[in-house]
Amino acid sequence: MKKLSKIIAACFSVALILGIYSCTSDTEYLKFTQDGEVLYTGAIDSLTIFPGKNRVKVQGLIIGDPKVTEVRVYWNSNKDSISIPVNRTSNIDEVSTIIDGLEENIFNFVVRTFDSEGNSSIPISKTAEVYGDRYIASLFNRPLINNVLVGNELTINLAEMDLNSGVVGSEVEYTNTSGELTTIFVDISESSLFISDYMEESSYRYRTAFIPVEEAIDNFFTDFEAITPVPTPILGNAAVPFQASATSGRWGILAEPWITNDAAKNHSGYGGWDEWNGNIFNLESGWGSPEITNGKIYQVVNAQPATFQLKVTLRDTNHDATDEGGAYFVIVKGNGGLPDVENLDAAPEVLAYKRILKTSSVNYVVEFSLDEISDISVGLVTIQASGDPGRYCNIISWEIVVAN
Repeated sequence: MKKLSKIIAACFSVALILGIYSCTSDTEYLKFTQDGEVLYTGAIDSLTIFPGKNRVKVQGLIIGDPKVTEVRVYWNSNKDSISIPVNRTSNIDEVSTIIDGLEENIFNFVVRTFDSEGNSSIPISKTAEVYGDRYIASLFNRPLINNVLVGNELTINLAEMDLNSGVVGSEVEYTNTSGELTTIFVDISESSLFISDYMEESSYRYRTAFIPVEEAIDNFFTDFEAITPVPTPILGNAAVPFQASATSGRWGILAEPWITNDAAKNHSGYGGWDEWNGNIFNLESGWGSPEITNGKIYQVVNAQPATFQLKVTLRDTNHDATDEGGAYFVIVKGNGGLPDVENLDAAPEVLAYKRILKTSSVNYVVEFSLDEISDISVGLVTIQASGDPGRYCNIISWEIVVAN
């Protein structure tokens, strides 16, 4: 009986302790809920911040909560914010807005949704970089290789660029033959632009576009660069098969605009045009043919002030450095033709020349400059002996290009 009394007393003590604990817990809970139950709205979904030029685009989805009436975006440690009204539908609703006037910097954007009672969602944050003048100052225009202007046809050849720089292409503005300003965008994958209606003696300008990151909402451009292309002097009848004005067997006289002096016609009044080698340009002596003394073949073109390159491609030649006289590519200011070989260094009208040698490249480049609009005479002058073997120079093509 005494044992049972002890058991009953123990049970009563445990019950009393549990009761006291329960009352204490209820009291503590009331301290946290005395202002009512805490309610949260549904958070924005699929939040994306798209960077731009001194601005960003904020985009997200309101999916589940029909009570959402507002979205607020905070930045600068919540010092700045905007409010976006939301008109909920029964579907998924997209929220999208532009925040302008931002400094160039990296920002942490915090987004909350709200209902009409002021209840908010948990914060959703995203970091984005805003681009501006500092980024633009780091960009550079796509380099030009050259311009080729022939009449109203302009070809702009462009250099490659590192695609990791974000470059997307270049914008070209030019005046067409009708006097209209025309804009063309050249994708970075394109290496050249051909314009068929370019107004002569005009300038064009171009700039290059970049996107710093794939999701950016703005293109960023370099400053415009103005270019005045120099017309390319065009040599006529200047590549295989060369045309002849008269022929006799293997040999002939090159047709206009080439001018051939009598000394170059060492094959019974013919010379310079060679049928044996595919109607090629060739001054040849020896193997039974007479020597050539200051034989000259040239043509006259007009050129603007600029630096040019005369490019001549040879098939082959056997001219040797020990030969007396020799053969030379020559460019002369004026339309009076080419000087004699012995006067190449002394003649003031000579702009540039280069000797032809069998040990040299088959691609000859002779650079020259003009400081004013002028006619120029371009061609070949040679002194070469007769004998066996003789001397020859088979030329495939002539071309003048603008070097700057």
